[in-house]
Amino acid sequence: HHHFTSTNCDSFTSDGRPSKAFKTEEERVNLVLLGMTGTGKSATGNTILRDKHFTSRPSSNPVTTECKAVGSEICGTAVRVIDTPDIFDDEISDEVRREHVKRCKDLCQSEPCVYLLVMQVGRFTDGERDIMTKLERAVGEGVHKQTIILFTCGEELQRAEMTLEDFLDSCQPDLKRIIEKCNNRCVLFENRDTDSDQVETLMQKNNMLMSLKQSENQHY
Repeated sequence: HHHFTSTNCDSFTSDGRPSKAFKTEEERVNLVLLGMTGTGKSATGNTILRDKHFTSRPSSNPVTTECKAVGSEICGTAVRVIDTPDIFDDEISDEVRREHVKRCKDLCQSEPCVYLLVMQVGRFTDGERDIMTKLERAVGEGVHKQTIILFTCGEELQRAEMTLEDFLDSCQPDLKRIIEKCNNRCVLFENRDTDSDQVETLMQKNNMLMSLKQSENQHY
Protein backbone atom coordinates (compact mmCIF):
# COMPACT_ATOMS: atom_id res chain seq x y z
CA HIS A 1 0.00 0.00 0.00
CA HIS A 2 1.83 3.11 -1.17
CA HIS A 3 1.48 6.04 1.09
CA PHE A 4 2.89 9.39 0.15
CA THR A 5 3.54 11.80 2.94
CA SER A 6 5.37 14.41 0.94
CA THR A 7 2.56 16.90 0.30
CA ASN A 8 -1.08 17.42 0.97
CA CYS A 9 -1.92 15.95 -2.41
CA ASP A 10 -2.02 12.40 -1.16
CA SER A 11 -5.56 11.67 -0.19
CA PHE A 12 -6.30 8.63 -2.30
CA THR A 13 -5.96 4.92 -1.77
CA SER A 14 -3.66 2.81 -3.90
CA ASP A 15 -6.44 1.71 -6.22
CA GLY A 16 -6.92 5.32 -7.24
CA ARG A 17 -10.15 5.82 -5.31
CA PRO A 18 -10.19 8.86 -3.09
CA SER A 19 -10.00 7.92 0.54
CA LYS A 20 -12.22 10.84 1.45
CA ALA A 21 -15.77 10.56 0.19
CA PHE A 22 -16.54 13.19 -2.42
CA LYS A 23 -19.31 15.64 -1.96
CA THR A 24 -21.67 14.37 -4.62
CA GLU A 25 -22.38 17.83 -6.01
CA GLU A 26 -18.71 18.43 -6.65
CA GLU A 27 -17.84 18.28 -10.30
CA ARG A 28 -14.78 16.43 -11.44
CA VAL A 29 -12.38 18.26 -13.64
CA ASN A 30 -11.05 16.32 -16.60
CA LEU A 31 -7.35 16.76 -17.21
CA VAL A 32 -6.93 15.63 -20.81
CA LEU A 33 -3.35 14.85 -21.85
CA LEU A 34 -2.76 15.73 -25.49
CA GLY A 35 0.42 15.84 -27.54
CA MET A 36 2.54 14.08 -30.08
CA THR A 37 4.06 10.62 -29.67
CA GLY A 38 7.07 10.56 -27.36
CA THR A 39 6.42 13.85 -25.56
CA GLY A 40 5.64 12.01 -22.31
CA LYS A 41 1.84 12.18 -21.98
CA SER A 42 1.50 8.87 -20.14
CA ALA A 43 4.48 9.55 -17.89
CA THR A 44 2.96 12.93 -17.05
CA GLY A 45 -0.35 11.29 -16.21
CA ASN A 46 1.47 8.95 -13.85
CA THR A 47 3.25 11.88 -12.20
CA ILE A 48 -0.05 13.68 -11.64
CA LEU A 49 -1.66 10.51 -10.23
CA ARG A 50 1.50 9.52 -8.33
CA ASP A 51 1.10 5.97 -9.50
CA LYS A 52 1.82 4.02 -12.66
CA HIS A 53 -1.65 3.85 -14.18
CA PHE A 54 -0.60 4.46 -17.78
CA THR A 55 1.91 2.41 -19.72
CA SER A 56 4.88 4.63 -20.39
CA ARG A 57 8.18 3.79 -22.04
CA PRO A 58 10.49 5.53 -24.48
CA SER A 59 9.51 4.53 -27.99
CA SER A 60 9.36 6.12 -31.41
CA ASN A 61 6.10 4.26 -32.00
CA PRO A 62 3.01 5.26 -30.06
CA VAL A 63 2.78 3.29 -26.83
CA THR A 64 -0.69 4.64 -26.04
CA THR A 65 -3.17 3.51 -28.65
CA GLU A 66 -6.43 4.38 -26.97
CA CYS A 67 -7.87 6.81 -24.48
CA LYS A 68 -7.86 5.77 -20.86
CA ALA A 69 -9.26 7.59 -17.82
CA VAL A 70 -8.28 7.36 -14.15
CA GLY A 71 -10.16 9.21 -11.43
CA SER A 72 -8.51 10.54 -8.30
CA GLU A 73 -8.38 13.44 -5.91
CA ILE A 74 -5.41 15.74 -6.32
CA CYS A 75 -4.73 18.59 -3.95
CA GLY A 76 -8.33 18.44 -2.80
CA THR A 77 -9.78 18.60 -6.32
CA ALA A 78 -11.71 15.72 -7.86
CA VAL A 79 -10.06 15.00 -11.18
CA ARG A 80 -10.19 12.49 -13.98
CA VAL A 81 -6.88 12.18 -15.81
CA ILE A 82 -7.33 11.10 -19.43
CA ASP A 83 -4.43 9.77 -21.45
CA THR A 84 -4.86 9.90 -25.23
CA PRO A 85 -3.06 8.62 -28.31
CA ASP A 86 -1.36 11.14 -30.60
CA ILE A 87 -4.26 12.81 -32.43
CA PHE A 88 -1.84 15.18 -34.20
CA ASP A 89 -0.18 12.47 -36.25
CA ASP A 90 -0.63 13.23 -39.95
CA GLU A 91 -0.37 9.50 -40.66
CA ILE A 92 -3.69 8.67 -39.00
CA SER A 93 -6.94 9.03 -40.87
CA ASP A 94 -9.53 11.66 -39.97
CA GLU A 95 -11.85 8.80 -39.12
CA VAL A 96 -9.47 7.37 -36.52
CA ARG A 97 -8.81 10.86 -35.14
CA ARG A 98 -12.55 11.52 -34.79
CA GLU A 99 -12.95 8.15 -33.07
CA HIS A 100 -10.24 9.04 -30.51
CA VAL A 101 -11.74 12.48 -29.86
CA LYS A 102 -15.23 11.03 -29.47
CA ARG A 103 -13.96 8.40 -27.03
CA CYS A 104 -12.11 11.07 -25.09
CA LYS A 105 -15.23 13.25 -24.88
CA ASP A 106 -17.27 10.26 -23.72
CA LEU A 107 -14.76 9.65 -20.94
CA CYS A 108 -15.08 13.30 -19.87
CA GLN A 109 -18.76 12.70 -19.09
CA SER A 110 -19.72 16.28 -19.94
CA GLU A 111 -17.79 17.60 -16.94
CA PRO A 112 -15.38 20.53 -17.40
CA CYS A 113 -12.18 19.82 -19.31
CA VAL A 114 -8.74 21.29 -19.07
CA TYR A 115 -6.47 20.26 -21.92
CA LEU A 116 -2.84 19.69 -21.05
CA LEU A 117 -0.85 20.11 -24.24
CA VAL A 118 2.29 18.09 -23.57
CA MET A 119 5.51 19.08 -25.30
CA GLN A 120 9.09 18.21 -24.61
CA VAL A 121 11.05 21.23 -23.50
CA GLY A 122 13.70 22.20 -26.03
CA ARG A 123 12.38 19.85 -28.71
CA PHE A 124 9.89 21.73 -30.84
CA THR A 125 9.14 19.71 -33.97
CA ASP A 126 7.69 20.65 -37.35
CA GLY A 127 4.59 18.68 -36.51
CA GLU A 128 4.02 20.93 -33.50
CA ARG A 129 4.17 24.22 -35.41
CA ASP A 130 0.48 24.13 -36.24
CA ILE A 131 -0.56 22.03 -33.24
CA MET A 132 -3.10 24.61 -32.02
CA THR A 133 -4.79 24.65 -35.42
CA LYS A 134 -4.91 20.84 -35.40
CA LEU A 135 -6.23 20.90 -31.83
CA GLU A 136 -9.02 23.34 -32.69
CA ARG A 137 -9.92 21.30 -35.75
CA ALA A 138 -10.04 18.08 -33.71
CA VAL A 139 -11.62 19.26 -30.46
CA GLY A 140 -13.36 22.51 -31.34
CA GLU A 141 -12.90 26.25 -31.63
CA GLY A 142 -11.93 28.06 -28.48
CA VAL A 143 -10.10 25.05 -27.05
CA HIS A 144 -7.07 27.29 -26.38
CA LYS A 145 -9.07 28.98 -23.61
CA GLN A 146 -9.01 25.66 -21.74
CA THR A 147 -5.44 24.68 -22.51
CA ILE A 148 -2.37 24.62 -20.29
CA ILE A 149 0.95 23.87 -21.96
CA LEU A 150 2.89 21.28 -20.04
CA PHE A 151 6.57 20.98 -20.86
CA THR A 152 8.19 17.66 -19.95
CA CYS A 153 11.90 16.95 -19.41
CA GLY A 154 12.31 19.81 -16.97
CA GLU A 155 15.60 18.25 -15.91
CA GLU A 156 17.05 19.38 -19.28
CA LEU A 157 16.56 23.01 -18.25
CA GLN A 158 17.99 22.36 -14.82
CA ARG A 159 21.07 20.89 -16.43
CA ALA A 160 21.43 24.06 -18.50
CA GLU A 161 20.77 26.13 -15.37
CA MET A 162 17.75 27.72 -17.03
CA THR A 163 14.39 28.55 -15.55
CA LEU A 164 11.13 28.05 -17.43
CA GLU A 165 11.06 31.85 -17.88
CA ASP A 166 14.52 31.79 -19.48
CA PHE A 167 13.35 29.10 -21.85
CA LEU A 168 10.14 30.92 -22.75
CA ASP A 169 12.02 34.17 -23.37
CA SER A 170 14.37 32.49 -25.79
CA CYS A 171 12.01 30.08 -27.53
CA GLN A 172 11.25 30.34 -31.22
CA PRO A 173 8.44 32.54 -32.56
CA ASP A 174 6.13 29.65 -33.56
CA LEU A 175 6.26 28.18 -30.07
CA LYS A 176 5.87 31.64 -28.54
CA ARG A 177 2.68 32.11 -30.58
CA ILE A 178 1.26 28.84 -29.28
CA ILE A 179 2.07 29.83 -25.70
CA GLU A 180 0.56 33.29 -26.14
CA LYS A 181 -2.56 31.77 -27.64
CA CYS A 182 -2.95 29.79 -24.39
CA ASN A 183 -2.56 33.00 -22.42
CA ASN A 184 0.97 32.03 -21.30
CA ARG A 185 -0.31 29.18 -19.13
CA CYS A 186 2.71 26.88 -18.91
CA VAL A 187 4.05 24.42 -16.40
CA LEU A 188 7.27 22.49 -16.33
CA PHE A 189 7.31 18.81 -15.39
CA GLU A 190 10.06 16.39 -14.53
CA ASN A 191 8.48 12.98 -14.70
CA ARG A 192 11.30 11.32 -12.79
CA ASP A 193 10.86 13.63 -9.85
CA THR A 194 7.86 12.80 -7.70
CA ASP A 195 8.58 15.12 -4.80
CA SER A 196 8.51 18.59 -6.25
CA ASP A 197 5.54 20.91 -6.18
CA GLN A 198 5.01 20.64 -9.96
CA VAL A 199 1.63 18.91 -9.49
CA GLU A 200 0.48 21.62 -7.09
CA THR A 201 1.56 24.30 -9.55
CA LEU A 202 -0.45 22.54 -12.25
CA MET A 203 -3.51 22.29 -10.00
CA GLN A 204 -3.26 25.99 -9.13
CA LYS A 205 -3.32 26.83 -12.84
CA ASN A 206 -6.19 24.40 -13.30
CA ASN A 207 -8.18 25.99 -10.48
CA MET A 208 -7.55 29.48 -11.83
CA LEU A 209 -8.76 28.35 -15.23
CA MET A 210 -11.89 26.80 -13.74
CA SER A 211 -12.80 29.91 -11.76
CA LEU A 212 -12.17 32.03 -14.85
CA LYS A 213 -14.51 29.79 -16.79
CA GLN A 214 -17.22 30.04 -14.14
CA SER A 215 -17.05 33.83 -14.04
CA GLU A 216 -17.23 33.91 -17.85
CA ASN A 217 -20.28 31.68 -17.78
CA GLN A 218 -21.98 34.10 -15.43
CA HIS A 219 -21.35 37.01 -17.77
CA TYR A 220 -23.02 35.47 -20.78
